[in-house]
Amino acid sequence: MNPPSQKPRLLLLTHYFPAHRGGVEIVAGQLAARLVDDFSISWLAADCDSPPKIVGLHCQPQRAWNDLERYGLPWPLWFWQGWKNLSAAIRASDVLHVHDFIYPSHLVAIFLAAREGKPVLLTQHIGEIAYRNRGLRWLLRAVNRTFGRWALASATQVVFISPRVKREFEKFVDFPRQPLYWPNGVDNRTFFPVDDEARLLLRKRYDLDLEKPLILFVGRFVERKGLGLLESMARSRPEWQWCFAGWGPLDPEAWGIPQVRVWHSLQAEELAGLYQMADLLILPSYGEGFPLVVQEALASGTPVLISEETAAGGPDMPGGVTSIPLDPNKPDAAPWLAAIDRVLVSGGANLWRRTVSEARYSWGWDSLAAQYGNMLKSLMK
Repeated sequence: MNPPSQKPRLLLLTHYFPAHRGGVEIVAGQLAARLVDDFSISWLAADCDSPPKIVGLHCQPQRAWNDLERYGLPWPLWFWQGWKNLSAAIRASDVLHVHDFIYPSHLVAIFLAAREGKPVLLTQHIGEIAYRNRGLRWLLRAVNRTFGRWALASATQVVFISPRVKREFEKFVDFPRQPLYWPNGVDNRTFFPVDDEARLLLRKRYDLDLEKPLILFVGRFVERKGLGLLESMARSRPEWQWCFAGWGPLDPEAWGIPQVRVWHSLQAEELAGLYQMADLLILPSYGEGFPLVVQEALASGTPVLISEETAAGGPDMPGGVTSIPLDPNKPDAAPWLAAIDRVLVSGGANLWRRTVSEARYSWGWDSLAAQYGNMLKSLMK
């Protein structure tokens, strides 16, 4: 154990760094930025992106093969030197914080930490995913019930960001301690509502129509985010503006639809502007914990339309959320379009804009980071 004058040494593990723009790594970055004053943090992740520049944070990008991501599997595989670096980092740490068990480096880290007697806090974001591909569904289910069962039972403490995912694993995992449910936080300094005049100025800045409804999607351009369903909706409603912010193999620009606009590399502050000027965030996804973009939209005063499965995986929300049943094997655009019509035609978007921003007071990274910090320190005792 370190002398009282020294900070505890925390080893942080994610599959990517926040520049990759995925929810898991963004969550890790928000927590790291707030814990760095109380911990000496080393962060190991694949070298697919530039590491964050946070004073006091020691990032160690590991050389990795990431070709599986082009097929919708964000699963980087470290080269040999990475495993040696991981082993050394674990020996040099006092406590580990691992985000999701499913990556090879994370499974090895949990094993090595147990061998070295180092406590592990595991934050689990993802559970079952209803892939259309039956083989992928079977494979993930098998991984969850073998490697997942072992990893969650081996971690000193498990925190779930979704009650639905927590219930899934509680059916077959013998946890050493009672697992916890802590929803993700929101950066209230970045995501906040603006008035109608500011919304119009934002639309002018992005060269968007000031009158037409603006429907926004934010996330990875992959199958389970509902990109096929969104393409069908965008083609059927040319009178609406369809804005997409994200990246991935199913790029909406390839659809050739005039009313579709796409942004690929927005930073958080620019993304906040999209939320603020949108009439509605739509996310017809499946197989997720609870996407951070839903909370960011609500904190920006923008109502959301999501699947019932996704809604069931989230925290209690103050309003502004509409959920629709979704069968990923037989997606139907009709109920989603009808739900958008109800919000827009009734003036519901303006009504919700005055109320849903209350969500930003329900979540906050500062208080959540304090919870994590206290938990990490308690695991070291």
